[in-house]
Amino acid sequence: MTRPVQDNPYGVYVPGSKDRLPWLPPPLLDDHPLVPWAEESHAGQWVDVDHALDQVKQFEQCLERLPEMILPKVDMGHLVVVTGPVGMGKTTLIHRCVHLARQRLEHFARLAPPNSGRPGVIRPPRPYVAMTGGYDNRANGISTDARGQFASTQDINTALRNKIVEELGGHFPDKALQRVRTEQDVHQAFLGLSRLLAQQDALLLVLVPHMDWRDDMGSVRTDFLRTCLKHARSRIVLFVEVCHHDPERAHEVVEEVWPDTALTHLKLGSLTSEDTVKFSQSAVRGEHPDPDAPSHSREWLTSDVRQLRKRYFSIAEERRRTGGEVQVTAADLGAPALDVTAMARNPSAVVPPPRRHDAPPGS
Repeated sequence: MTRPVQDNPYGVYVPGSKDRLPWLPPPLLDDHPLVPWAEESHAGQWVDVDHALDQVKQFEQCLERLPEMILPKVDMGHLVVVTGPVGMGKTTLIHRCVHLARQRLEHFARLAPPNSGRPGVIRPPRPYVAMTGGYDNRANGISTDARGQFASTQDINTALRNKIVEELGGHFPDKALQRVRTEQDVHQAFLGLSRLLAQQDALLLVLVPHMDWRDDMGSVRTDFLRTCLKHARSRIVLFVEVCHHDPERAHEVVEEVWPDTALTHLKLGSLTSEDTVKFSQSAVRGEHPDPDAPSHSREWLTSDVRQLRKRYFSIAEERRRTGGEVQVTAADLGAPALDVTAMARNPSAVVPPPRRHDAPPGS
């Protein structure tokens, strides 16, 4: 028998696992992006930490430019860049924006009058999602070339477009979607996708996988953002995730391709002092947190959302197994055991500082 979500409200189902594997009770995971557009139970588990709701509202302003994204003479899609530290919910924020876009388009479709057959009248587009890196938004098979080395910007764009073709093949099986053979064909390939989407009254939401950039916020990443902006043709919206430890440097990188009316920059930061309380209460009941609730949140200021969820989940699982109350409060948290190497995108790059030669042994 499948265990209901409320048995451990901090656990996350893999989207589709309950419907596609009804013969196998799906496990609750402690670490998975929230994908409300694909899994209904995820919608109530999202928590507004670090003022993430403000970023969602900013994305809503982007949706107000929908006419520009679908009118053929404008020929302008959109690029959404989400920046923030490791583990602060960038992928979850992207999925929430996709969920919001789908809800908005479904609303427009319900309000739209029946097609009168008038030439040139554009119906509300049907949204299609291309997850080129899966639910986790990982760049397996895109960020490295055949030799296992970090791929060039051109190679990444070629692989990205081919992934989109694979995703769309199931939606438009009778349409010829050619894979890109050479790097020079990428621009024309995205133009062809734009024309196909117009024919199908569709809007494509592309999740560009998060790549472990080797130049640490340098020219390679900026060049890639420029090419993404170029690929954002009519009826194509690209979501790009950029990880950073320095918000000022991240802003500089995005600023090189911004301001542009076709670009929206969403920013996540580190946890604030009230976020542990907000997470514990909102994750369970969907309510606003009690500001007077006891909290050890100061001990978690250097942590992230992923670590918080995993810690809450582990405490709730232990209590569930022993028949106790699974709701966890911020006061139940101890100081996190931070592993600096685990927090880095490239663990091998994190090395301890050299010891001084005159330092005593064990210092």
